[in-house]
Amino acid sequence: MESGHNKNVAYLQKAIIAFTNLGGEYEPPQNLIKLPELQTLHTASQTALGETDTAEAEKAVAVDELQAEFEGIEKYAVNIKRQVQVELNDPAFTANLQTVVNKFTPPGRRTGIPDDPLTPDIDESRTAHSQSQISRDNQIAYLADISALLKTRPEYKGLGTPYSVAAVDAKIAALTAKLNTANAKTAALARKFDARDAIMYDDQTGIIARFKLIKPYLILKFGKDSTIYKEINALEFRKVK
Repeated sequence: MESGHNKNVAYLQKAIIAFTNLGGEYEPPQNLIKLPELQTLHTASQTALGETDTAEAEKAVAVDELQAEFEGIEKYAVNIKRQVQVELNDPAFTANLQTVVNKFTPPGRRTGIPDDPLTPDIDESRTAHSQSQISRDNQIAYLADISALLKTRPEYKGLGTPYSVAAVDAKIAALTAKLNTANAKTAALARKFDARDAIMYDDQTGIIARFKLIKPYLILKFGKDSTIYKEINALEFRKVK
């Protein structure tokens, strides 16, 4: 639970306790700030924060699983090409695959240093690329392009390896499923945020709006020097983004 929202709910509970202790003396004419309405708001706010916590946890798990599924995707694509290179020994077809594989590694800036042929997996002539530059959707699309190329060569098997056509398609399905789940959990969390804000921070019925009515009522009823007014006025409710 985010501390700012938590504090607002805790302050609301503190105010409810204070008003309850006043007994029949706390009897505002406005329904929004009567005790039953404040208690309903407190319960709804607690529920909304709990649901937000759950949604945040579910999103975090989904994102972790997504990252784990995509881990090493670039190397996986390179190894498919290597398997094809060895198994089919067709330079032209390997070059076609390489064109797709290159999409996983956008070139960085030129460094002015010559590429070292003794380190074929590292291009010293350019800065390291950022995998984050490539969207998850595009990575899946590139892998699907590789699968489509492999299917044009039925003699390619890749048996006993994770680079067979069936294995590549299974990888695409797994990546897609994890991405869809993460997207769904992200959207669900956004909806929970909206629901929480509608309950806690509505301009007319939210916590802050109600206390803007409570404070003048307390001044009218008990005076600015009263203990109850000073106690409630000291509560710093804040709209948290």
